[in-house]
Amino acid sequence: MPVSLFDDRFAPITSEVEFLECDAKTVADSFEEWQRPLQLIRGVTLSRIEVNGSLPEKLMKLLPLTSHEARRILIVPTTGKWTAYFENGWQGNDVSAVSHLSGLIGCRAVRAVSIPNTIRKSPSGERGRFGATILEVFSADPDQCSFLNVQRSVFAANDGGRWKFGASGKPLDFEQPAVYKARQIRDRFTPELLDEYLKQLGIHFFSPAFYEGAQPSYLIAKEGPCATGMMEYSLSKVQETY
Repeated sequence: MPVSLFDDRFAPITSEVEFLECDAKTVADSFEEWQRPLQLIRGVTLSRIEVNGSLPEKLMKLLPLTSHEARRILIVPTTGKWTAYFENGWQGNDVSAVSHLSGLIGCRAVRAVSIPNTIRKSPSGERGRFGATILEVFSADPDQCSFLNVQRSVFAANDGGRWKFGASGKPLDFEQPAVYKARQIRDRFTPELLDEYLKQLGIHFFSPAFYEGAQPSYLIAKEGPCATGMMEYSLSKVQETY
């Protein structure tokens, strides 16, 4: 089975995807209502357009990637009850945005991360990425959550050369806790198990067809001053380090 979306051709954009359990227009409206007054303080306005085509065509509209702040947000309906959320950050999404939107909208949200462990030595230093498999479920009900609306978190990640595993919050009904005792830490939560869990939630993370919902997709862009020190990167430039 695939353990990345489009074989990581669009990494890091597709290495981490957030999902909100509501329609795409609600996500776009809520994002703008939240962000517009905050951005106006710094002289930034928001523009929003509907975008069509295949998911790869839509993802290309996020480019270039940027450091320090996301300048473009892509909100994509799925064939299920979830809406996918992408940003143009050069290191992936800022999960705090979706955590906040979950509370504003009053819906569940999910963070899914699948990064292959490709870190290695090279003549010019380390290259590649530290691997990580992460599932976080956010609830709008504060009584079910810990910090940042997190209801449940499970992860296995290479933290600077050392693999770590963690699980917090109330376990989901379909979890397989026996796997969490695997001898190799990286085997305690694999992309395959992440995929199983997500499918139980109605999310087909690694299936391109899942992102072909019938409703419009939306691209929201910031226009005006950029964060101090912000830099732009092409997708190929970022992937050179992989």
